[in-house]
Amino acid sequence: MRKVISVIAILLGAVALVVGIGQKTFWAPPETVTASMPEFESEAPLTVIQPSVQNANAEPVELVISAEGEFTASLARSYDVEAWVDDASHVELTGVDRENHQLVAELLDGEKKTPNPAGDDLFFDSQKADGTMTYRWTAPDDGDWSLLLAADGTKAAPTDISVTYANDDAMPWALPLIIIGALLLVFGVALLLMRVIKPSKPARRAEAASPGTKGGSTTQNSLAMAAVLALAVGGVSVPMAPSEDQPAESAKASDSAKSEESEPSEESKPADDSKPAEESTSAEAEPDSYPVLTEEQLQRILGDVEKQIGKADEKNTKKDLDARASGAFKDLRTKRYDILNDDIEIAKPLALKTAVIRSAAVPNSSEAKFPRVISVVTAKDSDPATLPMALTLKQDSARDNYKVSFAAQMLPNSTFPGIAVGDPSIQQLGNNAEGLKVKPEEALDQLADVLTNEKSKHKGNFAESEFIKAIHSGQKKEKEEANEANVKYSRSVTKNDTQVISTPDGGAIVTGRLNQKAVFERTEDADPLESADELTKKLLGSSTSTGNVEITYAEPVMMYIPASGNDDKIQLVASEVVLLSVKQAEEN
Repeated sequence: MRKVISVIAILLGAVALVVGIGQKTFWAPPETVTASMPEFESEAPLTVIQPSVQNANAEPVELVISAEGEFTASLARSYDVEAWVDDASHVELTGVDRENHQLVAELLDGEKKTPNPAGDDLFFDSQKADGTMTYRWTAPDDGDWSLLLAADGTKAAPTDISVTYANDDAMPWALPLIIIGALLLVFGVALLLMRVIKPSKPARRAEAASPGTKGGSTTQNSLAMAAVLALAVGGVSVPMAPSEDQPAESAKASDSAKSEESEPSEESKPADDSKPAEESTSAEAEPDSYPVLTEEQLQRILGDVEKQIGKADEKNTKKDLDARASGAFKDLRTKRYDILNDDIEIAKPLALKTAVIRSAAVPNSSEAKFPRVISVVTAKDSDPATLPMALTLKQDSARDNYKVSFAAQMLPNSTFPGIAVGDPSIQQLGNNAEGLKVKPEEALDQLADVLTNEKSKHKGNFAESEFIKAIHSGQKKEKEEANEANVKYSRSVTKNDTQVISTPDGGAIVTGRLNQKAVFERTEDADPLESADELTKKLLGSSTSTGNVEITYAEPVMMYIPASGNDDKIQLVASEVVLLSVKQAEEN
């Protein structure tokens, strides 16, 4: 009877092993599977692939995108892609049904035509393909990133998309069958061994002396060896018994856990023991904040800014400014081109040099609001002796590129806070931002008064500046050379050109535009007014005037305002004076 049972056990064990090993090898499901898109009744100019197609616990998925002709795949943060798409019709791919191996997507109706998103500043990267693209889903930084597909904004965007990923299908009975098969083999072999191996007389005496023992030591050793071999074949590891000198792993883990509970690790300790635990907890609970531009994006944008503005400067073409200029910068550049195109000898505007980024105030997303503003300090090289340039750039909407709204060389002895690209503490502020020594709008009004009136009551709010001294000196000299005419100065602030960005120390960088008007009022006994230089002569159309003359200037400025409670004064960072016009003034 034992022989029959052992043979049956061995046969069943062999079958179980074959089936179990087969499910792990030749019967195993494929390592990867592919999911495809559903079909849609109509077309859309955009396709959005959301980050949810990627399983956070799995390897990055591989997308195969096919289309008829050329298309681009542009990667950006998810909220930026959403802002760019806006109300446009688009196919949205939101996930992968891994049970049915089908992509989850829907067609959202909206505008049928959009601009071509390829290469826009909003995107971290745009890849171009003709026909087919294989895209491995990887995010360049923390946070959610989405992929935007488009042909040119007018044609249908690619929707022939397949996703290949690791197959999660498992054979749940594979390991149990291997173990059961191994045990059945052991059982069957053990029965055969027990029939043919008879214990010796001394062993029988020992067996008799041990009433709780049913088999001899030889049989036990054979069974143990067979079990270990069978389990090893089945891929099952057998833990070694702990020695007297060394605690078991479970005890180690328990002691370690107790140690970790009694003593916090270095990572779990607060960075500053003086801070209460509540502050640490609240800081950790704050949502992640990301800069609106990565360093790679900023470098690419500044490189194109230098190229496009340089192209406009070369031929004094106003149309070429449209791509990368706006606000006060564009207006003043245009005025300078007009003067140059009238064959009036005047210096060309200062060329932008952006090869080296020395500091950059790049705000965080702040709920991804537009318009967005950044301020940077750049130079043509890394030589400390090179005079850097301060720039402010503005992005009006998700579909617009950044455009220069302010640019001027930094003033002697001025400083710009050293800020790394990506500092999450930087925020975009309003013109009436609180928490500063003076509100930005008020600071510009005070500066206008200080430049106009040397004895202004606000002069104590500003640090000593060579620019302020030069303005006062120039105005004094103009009055002395006015041929007995009365000279009146006035300044105003163009509110729409004011931009404010916070700094890590609680202060703010403010850029704005002052408009200066100098009116020369000729008295009855005064000699005719004479133009001081060839430029004013040509702009006035005469070398002298028997009436009143009005000269207008623009004074774009950048200043640093300290935080409230700080003893430092407001400091001018960069500025210049741009002559706009000279004309006969209307008499009141």
